[in-house]
Amino acid sequence: MKQLMGKEVVQMSWTILNFGKHEGKILPQILFNDPDWFYWAYENDVLKGKIPDSEVQGIYERSRYIKIPKKDHQAGFVFDGIRGVFADMKLVPSDRPKHVGTSQTQRLDKIDMALIRSAKQYDKLGYDLLIPILKEILLGNSKLRMTKKRAEDFFNDSSNFLP
Repeated sequence: MKQLMGKEVVQMSWTILNFGKHEGKILPQILFNDPDWFYWAYENDVLKGKIPDSEVQGIYERSRYIKIPKKDHQAGFVFDGIRGVFADMKLVPSDRPKHVGTSQTQRLDKIDMALIRSAKQYDKLGYDLLIPILKEILLGNSKLRMTKKRAEDFFNDSSNFLP
């Protein structure tokens, strides 16, 4: 671990996948490009024996405990009331009254990327909607290209996650 501009940074050496559609990528890249695949692979032990368990478990936990960058805010996840698929996520003030309407909402004190998959087993469109939202909230630009370095830097920075 080292300090970088006052932040605790874990210098993790990420294993490069050597199989399948994400061959040549590391887990942080996959989480910012195809999180549905990562959670499927995690649930089905696809990465077992190919990526160290500690690396897989560590990034899984980090992806479920992303710190909300705004003080006194919560992550408001919105799901289509009929189909149950992810529709939107916004940071909302913690004291704002709960949403009333046909959409189902869930508020958390963290950003949990796996919440979409737990609501609907396969929601590729939901993740396609979530990723630009996350990039805007966490990195300040919804159109930012998630390079290997950017993805690594985000997941290596302990200050981005709840303990």
